[in-house]
Amino acid sequence: MKAQELSRKYATAIFSLALEKWLTPLGTVNDKLNDSPALIKALQASDQSFAERQKKLDDLIPTDAEQPVRNFLYTLLEKNDINLLDQVLSTLEQMSRGGPQVQVAQVTTAVELGSEERAKFQESLRAKFGQNLEFTFRTDPSILGGAVVQVGDKVIDGSVASQLDALNNALGVKR
Repeated sequence: MKAQELSRKYATAIFSLALEKWLTPLGTVNDKLNDSPALIKALQASDQSFAERQKKLDDLIPTDAEQPVRNFLYTLLEKNDINLLDQVLSTLEQMSRGGPQVQVAQVTTAVELGSEERAKFQESLRAKFGQNLEFTFRTDPSILGGAVVQVGDKVIDGSVASQLDALNNALGVKR
């Protein structure tokens, strides 16, 4: 086995262990929040001080959670973003499957794609951007046809709507 492959295996093992220290307590808090929508409202109540809301959050956090995990949850609470915990966990879980280099490819089409069409998009985008891609497929009829793909900060806009806009601009037509 090459040194590069072996070092990646070791690094992946460390990453997985470190991530587990976060996923377990965050997952516990998230499960409790999902079981009680009223609790999320209470944690976001603007008529309560941060200290009061923090006490409620402390009751949800496992006692063995490390301080950085607690601090992260307090930051979400302070910024009134505790409702984003579910999405944060989802992203962390995506990263855990592909390592820290995983990227999300968001594919937007005018109509719902079938499984074969999705597979072709996945194959093509992985060839262009690498194997560590997770995919999100959305529909947006306003693009008229074609697709808009975003991977990280790169956007490939092959929508009919943008092509019509470009043609209108080239012809000097104002809409």
